[in-house]
Amino acid sequence: MNHANLVAVHAEERGQAVAIKMGPRILTYRELDRQSQTVACGLAELGVGIGDRVMMFAENSVEHLIVYQAAARLGAVFTPIHTAFKARELRYAISNAVPRVVIVDAALLKLTQAVISEIGASPKLVLLSKEGRQVSGIPSLDELTVAGGIFPPLDLPAPQPLLISYTSGTTSLPKPVERSHGSETWSAEHYRQAWGFEPADRVLVAMSLAWVFGLCTLSQTALATGCTIVLEKQFSPTRTLDLIKNERITAFAGTMSMYAMMLNIMKERSVDTGSLRKLFLGGEPRNETIVAEVERRLGHRLCEGWALTESFPVLAVHPVRDVGGPVGTLGRLVEGAQLRLLDDEGREVADGAAGEALIRSPGSFLGYHDQPELTSERMTADGWIRSGDLLRRDAEGYYTFVTRRSELIIRGGANISPAEIESAICAHPSAADAVVVGVPDQVKGESVIGLFTTRGGEPLESELLRDFLVQHIAEYKVPSFLFQVAELPSGNTSKKNRVAARVLAQELMSSILEGRGSG
Repeated sequence: MNHANLVAVHAEERGQAVAIKMGPRILTYRELDRQSQTVACGLAELGVGIGDRVMMFAENSVEHLIVYQAAARLGAVFTPIHTAFKARELRYAISNAVPRVVIVDAALLKLTQAVISEIGASPKLVLLSKEGRQVSGIPSLDELTVAGGIFPPLDLPAPQPLLISYTSGTTSLPKPVERSHGSETWSAEHYRQAWGFEPADRVLVAMSLAWVFGLCTLSQTALATGCTIVLEKQFSPTRTLDLIKNERITAFAGTMSMYAMMLNIMKERSVDTGSLRKLFLGGEPRNETIVAEVERRLGHRLCEGWALTESFPVLAVHPVRDVGGPVGTLGRLVEGAQLRLLDDEGREVADGAAGEALIRSPGSFLGYHDQPELTSERMTADGWIRSGDLLRRDAEGYYTFVTRRSELIIRGGANISPAEIESAICAHPSAADAVVVGVPDQVKGESVIGLFTTRGGEPLESELLRDFLVQHIAEYKVPSFLFQVAELPSGNTSKKNRVAARVLAQELMSSILEGRGSG
C-alpha cells in the first residue's frame, strides 16, 4: 500500500478536477500527481530513500501537500515544523528527526542554519522558493524537481512510517508523534465517512499544515474524497468569511477561537455564507454561548469531533445522521475505532458515568519517534492509548467531554505543554521556579498564565520576562499574564499544586482586568 495512491486514483479517474487552490494558483489532481512525482525524483537524487525524514519549516503552501505526496511515494517521512518554533524547539526537532533534507522558507533560513551548525547536523537544505537564492546559493524546490520524472508510489507495508508531527504534551518539549501509511490512509477514509465529505465539496483549510488538524483531518480527507481544497497561508476571520462567499465554500472546520473571531465580524456586518453545507468544530473546549450564536447565524450545526494526534478519528458528529444528537456531544464512535471508559481502578464504567477514555484503532500512531519510554507511558502493550480525558457515554452511544486529567493547555486550538514553558521561564537567570496553568478564556478557549519566583526574591518585571520568553519559545506559548509570587502553591507532598495555582492565577488575572476596567 501507499498513502499517495489516494491522490493517484483521482488523478487517473478525474484528473481535471481541481485539487488545490491557493490565491491565483490552481492545481488539478493530475497536476498534483505529476508534481509530486517530479519532486519525489528530485528528493531521490538528494539521497532520500525509505525511512528518511524530509522536514519542512515554512508557512502553509501548496508545496506542503506536494512534498507530503512525494515523501509518501518514496517511503520517506514527512516532518513539518511550525514556523513559530524558536531555536530551542527547532534544535530539539532536528536532533530528534535527524532529517536528510530540510525545506525552508527564505525568512527562516538564517535560524535554520544557525541551529544546524550548533548541533553539528548535516541535512541538505532546500529553499521553498527561489526568493533569497541570490544571498544563499542554496537550491530551491523548483530547481530540485526533475522535469518529466516518473516515480510511481512504492508498495509499502501498512506500518511504514509516513509522518512525524511535533505536538506539545505534558513533557518539557514537543512530542514527535510518528504515524504510518496505514494509519494516515485509514484516518482519511474514515473521516470522509464520519463527516460526510463528497467530491463536490470545496473545503477551506486555514489551519497550519504543521499540525494534523489542517494537514491530515482536513487536507488528506479532502484529497482522499476528491474535493477541492481552498488553502490559506494563515487564518484571518475577515478573509475567511470573504473566501466562504467568493470561493463558494461548502465545508469549513475551525477551533472554538476561530469561530469566536468570525462571530465578532458577523456581528458587525452582513456576510454571505449561503454556500456552506457542513461545519466542523474541534481542537479546544466548547463555549456553548458562542456555538449557539454561530449556529444561528450560519444555519448549520457545528459538528464536533474528538481525537488525539496519536489516534484519529475516534468520535464524530455526522452533519446529516447526527443533526438531532444531544447538544454538546462529541459524537458517536467512528466505525473501526474502539473506546473504553475506565474508572481509577481500571474498570469499565456504566453509561452516564465518567471515565478516562482509552483508544485503539487502525488510525493510531506507531509511537513517539525515537522515544520508546515515552511511548510505553502513553500506549499499552496491546495498543490502547491513554487519552487523559474523562468522557461520559449515554444510552444512544453519544459521548460528552467531562474534564481533562492531563495538564495540557489548549489555547486557540494549539496544544501547549506547561512543563515546556516552566522550563523556559526557569532558564532566565533571575527566575527560581515557575508553574504554568490554563484558565478559561471566552475567545481562545484557555489563556496561559504563569506564576514564578525569583532567586532571593528579587523583583523581576513581567515584561522583561515576557521579552525573554519570546526569544526562546513560540509566541503562541508565551503566557498572557506572568505574576511574580513569594512562593508557588504546593500540596502535602511538596509537589506543585496546580489546582491551587489555577485559582490563584484567576484571582490575580481578575484583579488586573478589574483594575484596567476601573481606569
